[in-house]
Amino acid sequence: MTLLYTGAGLEAKAEAFSPTNHQPGQYGDLFRCERCGTVAQPSLPRGDALLELYRNMRDSHYLEEERGRRATANRILDAIAGRAPSGRLLDVGCGHGLLLDEARTRGYEVEGLELSSDAAAHARDGLGLTVHQTTVDELDSRFNAIVLADVLEHLDDPARAIDHCARLLEPGGVLCLVTPDPASRTARLAGAGWWGYLPAHTFLLPRSTLKQVLDRKGLDVTDDMPLVRTFTLRYWMAGLAERGGAVGKVVNGIRRATPRQARLSLSLGDERVIVARRGARYATVGVGAAGSSEAADAAATVGST
Repeated sequence: MTLLYTGAGLEAKAEAFSPTNHQPGQYGDLFRCERCGTVAQPSLPRGDALLELYRNMRDSHYLEEERGRRATANRILDAIAGRAPSGRLLDVGCGHGLLLDEARTRGYEVEGLELSSDAAAHARDGLGLTVHQTTVDELDSRFNAIVLADVLEHLDDPARAIDHCARLLEPGGVLCLVTPDPASRTARLAGAGWWGYLPAHTFLLPRSTLKQVLDRKGLDVTDDMPLVRTFTLRYWMAGLAERGGAVGKVVNGIRRATPRQARLSLSLGDERVIVARRGARYATVGVGAAGSSEAADAAATVGST
């Protein structure tokens, strides 16, 4: 592993882990694996200490963009529906439950996992969803579709999480992954200020490496498409203004004059929706303990630096 960017050296705190926290430069030192391109933040806690941060996380601004987030969720569900149009659907890291709520209206039998007490309470009490405050390795049910949207980059062992999800899939079931790509052109152009470099991101797997991990788990990639997100124009502009400088000041000024309800659907080219099916190969490739992977190798290397 080689040092990619020097971080701010701030202590990891639950408030910095909220989904709407995109303040640039708040991360710890970032290292990149020279072999697979995985970017890691080894200063973050692991195991129970990391899980506890997520249990205490709150995001009072998340639902301000609810309409746009539901539109984004429906695009993800469109990708899943092409391969698994019905059945049981699990959303790992379901947050406030917006994707689950949309999936329920499509006829799926839905269930979610969410560690944040605050977000899980909204999903359960506000939307009437079945949500468990546990991790995927503690489940023993079968699903036709499993979603990890904006989740993989928060885990201290993403390869093992994929392995657990694969075991929970029915034969022919699909795993849908959405995660930032540090090898994308957008990430390279943005450099140290790229939005994907956040205080909560443990591992960022390049798209090609992620596909290799899926293949080694016996999962066949069937779809790979750009993620289009919908936010208000003000939200998009706030993210740009946070990058500072003269451009940030100009954008912030324009933002104040922008209608509050104006929305924009856009792909920045640095996230993909990847759908992988549990096929016949899983019987020989996917069975057994979580094996070695580029991501796991990167984790071991970082731990020894």
